[in-house]
Amino acid sequence: MYSCGPTVYGLIHIGNLRAGLVADMFYRYFKRVGYEVTFVRNYTDVDDKIIKRANEEKSTSEAIATKYTQEVEKDFAAAGILNPTHKPTVTTHIPDIIQLIEKIIANGKAYVVEGEVLFSINSFPGYGKLSHRNIDELQTIARVGVNEKKQNPLDFTLWKPAKPGEPFWESPWGKGRPGWHIECSAMSSRWLGDQIDVHHGGADLTFPHHENEIAQSEGASGKAPFVKYWLHHAFITQSQEKMSKSLGNFFTAREFLQKFSGEFARYFALSVHYRSPIDFSDETVENTLTSLQRIYEAKAKALEVLSRANETTTAAPGTVWSEFMKSCRKMREQIDEAFANDFNSAEALGALFTLIREFNRTVSAGPAAPGAAAGSRELVSIIEKEIGEILGVGIHEPTAVLNDLGRIRAARPVAGGATRPEQPEIEQLIQARMDARKGKDFAKADQIRKDLDARGVLIKDGPTGTTWSYK
Repeated sequence: MYSCGPTVYGLIHIGNLRAGLVADMFYRYFKRVGYEVTFVRNYTDVDDKIIKRANEEKSTSEAIATKYTQEVEKDFAAAGILNPTHKPTVTTHIPDIIQLIEKIIANGKAYVVEGEVLFSINSFPGYGKLSHRNIDELQTIARVGVNEKKQNPLDFTLWKPAKPGEPFWESPWGKGRPGWHIECSAMSSRWLGDQIDVHHGGADLTFPHHENEIAQSEGASGKAPFVKYWLHHAFITQSQEKMSKSLGNFFTAREFLQKFSGEFARYFALSVHYRSPIDFSDETVENTLTSLQRIYEAKAKALEVLSRANETTTAAPGTVWSEFMKSCRKMREQIDEAFANDFNSAEALGALFTLIREFNRTVSAGPAAPGAAAGSRELVSIIEKEIGEILGVGIHEPTAVLNDLGRIRAARPVAGGATRPEQPEIEQLIQARMDARKGKDFAKADQIRKDLDARGVLIKDGPTGTTWSYK
C-alpha cells in the first residue's frame, strides 16, 4: 500500500491531516482483518515551494525539509497515526529516480530536449484511463502557453534542468532535479515492486499526478496494472469551499489538535465516508462532540456495571440481556460488513450507536441482573475492537476523555454571546439551587437552572444527585 504524503515546506493543514488519518484507517483495517501489510508513505522534500520557503527564511532546502518533516511527524503522532513500514524521501531516492527514467527512455516512452526529460503520452495509449479525461480536450487546453519543447502539449517532465541557486543532482542529462510525478513511481517501485495492491491519495491527485504515475510505472516496467485499487479521499471544506493554503481559508493541524484533541480529529475526519467531503462548521464540531460523548458515556456506564458485577453468579442471563447479546452479535456483523464495503465508517458507527441505545435501555432495566456483566463487557469490546482498532476512537479511559470534551465545550461560544462558566462557579450555583429547593424557593431554583442553560450548561437531576455538562 502506498499513500502520497505531504510536501514539507510548512505546518500541514487539517486537509493534510485527513489524508494521514484516512491512510491510517486503511492500514489499521488491513492489519485487523489479517493481512501482512507493507505500507509506504512518502515525504516530498525537494520542491519549488520548499526552495521558496528556504529563500524566505534564508536557509537551505534541506534544512527546511528536515524541520517540517519533524513537525509533520509531531502532528501525526498527536493524532494517533501509526508509523508506516517505510517513510521514504525524494532526496534519498535520486539514484532510483534516475534508473527509472533511464528505463522509460529505453522503452521509447520519453525523450530529452536541452537537458529536460519529457514523458511522451503518445507512446502510452492508456493515458487517461484512471481519470477518464478526454485527451483531445485536454490537449486543446494545454496548447495555451505551450512549451515548444514538447512533442505533445500534455507531455510532462520527468527530469528538469537545474536553475541557478537551486539544489541539483548529477544525471546522464546534466545537472537537475526530478519532476514531481516521477518521485512516487520511483519510491513505490523501490519498496513495493512494479505492481502494488493499493494506492491512496487526495481526489485532487487523480489527474494529473496519479494518471502520470500509471504512465511512468507501466511505461518503465511493461506490467499492468500498476495499481489494483485506487482510493481517493475527498476534501475538508469551509463554507463549501476546499480548504487550501493558496486560498488562505485553512488553519493548521497543530492549531486544530491543540484546540480540540487527537481523538476529536480522528472522529471528525473518519466518521463520514472517506470519499465524502466534510464541511468544517459549528454543526460538524457539535456532532463530533456529541458522538464522542455518547460513546464514552456508554463505555463508562458499562465499566461501572463490570466493577459492581458479581462474576461468580451462575444464573442464566435474563431476557433483556439475552436479547442484548443477540444484538451484539448482529452489530458486530454489521460493523464488519460496513468496513468491508469500501470502508464505510459512517455505517459502522451507525450500527454502534444503535447498539448503544439498546444498551442504555437494557442497563436501565436491569443493571444488576444476570448477564449484565457479560453484556457490558461485550459492548466495551465492540467499542474498543470493532471500532477502536480501525478508527482509533473509543479506546481511552472514559473519565479523562469526557473531561476533555468538557474543556472543548467550555471554550466554544454560546448562542447570544454568553460566556460559559467554569467548574467552580457551576458547582457553587448547583449548591445554591439545591439550597433553594430545600427552602421550597422553587422559583429561584428554576431561575438558576435557566441561567445556567442560557450560559451553555445542562443540569440533570437523577437518583444519585445532580450532574452537569456543557451543551
